[in-house]
Amino acid sequence: MTPFRGHPAFSWVYARTGPMCDRRGTAERRRQLLANATGRVVEVGAGTGLNFPHYPSDVTDVRAIEPDPYMFRRLVAAMPTATVPVKVRRAPVEAMSIDIGSADTVVMSLVLCSVADVGVALAEARRALKHGGRLVFFEHVRAEGGLSRWQDRLERPWGLLAGGCHPNRDTLAAIQAQGFQVKDIERFDEPGGLLAKPHILGWATKP
Repeated sequence: MTPFRGHPAFSWVYARTGPMCDRRGTAERRRQLLANATGRVVEVGAGTGLNFPHYPSDVTDVRAIEPDPYMFRRLVAAMPTATVPVKVRRAPVEAMSIDIGSADTVVMSLVLCSVADVGVALAEARRALKHGGRLVFFEHVRAEGGLSRWQDRLERPWGLLAGGCHPNRDTLAAIQAQGFQVKDIERFDEPGGLLAKPHILGWATKP
């Protein structure tokens, strides 16, 4: 598989705007998300490690996967902020090399908008999970009405500016299409979302 070259400009911007968003309320969303995580965790697309300080004591360890080399450098630097043991690996979700059925929880946080293939990413998450294991997710999804039409029109230029983000993906439908059983979900708008809204936050199980 060809190594992912990454997005140096977007990584630089995200390293500065991510903490700002956390101070404006996203950190609380991260805590809400990770309260649903237990046991052995795989975090897909861990970015710059902003989730690390929010893992609860029910989590025994985290294997954090990130393909972007520029994000990955910041992810390694964030390891001391983690509240639980973490290991990091640079890899795309398609090649994350997690043993079948070895994870209690898979975390997907603001990542499914930018993976190459949502179905493949979710299939890999399902493969890694134990039966009864949890997928916990915090993602922005396709809007309704007029905003959805703008998401379609501006998808390509938006992606070029925002690290490959697709603002118009119906992520909840994709989760359900992979056979996950959604147990809890909340819909909301994050401040400053522009095209990247609304958001969903919840968890689902692998039957």
